[in-house]
Amino acid sequence: GMFGGLCACIVPVVFLVGFGIFMYRRSQQGKSAKEAAQTWPGTMGTVLSSGVESRRSGNSISTYPVVIYQYQVNGQAYQGKTIKAGEQFFSVRIMGDAHATVARYQVGAQVMVYYNPASPQESALER
Repeated sequence: GMFGGLCACIVPVVFLVGFGIFMYRRSQQGKSAKEAAQTWPGTMGTVLSSGVESRRSGNSISTYPVVIYQYQVNGQAYQGKTIKAGEQFFSVRIMGDAHATVARYQVGAQVMVYYNPASPQESALER
């Protein structure tokens, strides 16, 4: 019975390290996506819907802006909902005041949409 207690201790540590690496990779992906977006061309788009959503996790509620916009590349229509380039790699959007963001993107507003020329369905309103 000496090793009975040992196994139980290893699992959480391995999980935490794995989670740390995962989060680090996600933040690196987000960073490189943001850097790549600096070179993306822009096109005019229209805001289709704009609002604030709240999601409860445990006993905290996170509020984040949800903006859906439409734009065209080479005559093909696309829809996007990424506000800031690279943010799609984080499940939690920490974007300051959600209401202020939504106020910037009113329904029907003309907005500049930055898109990836290599795959135009990838886009963002802010680089």
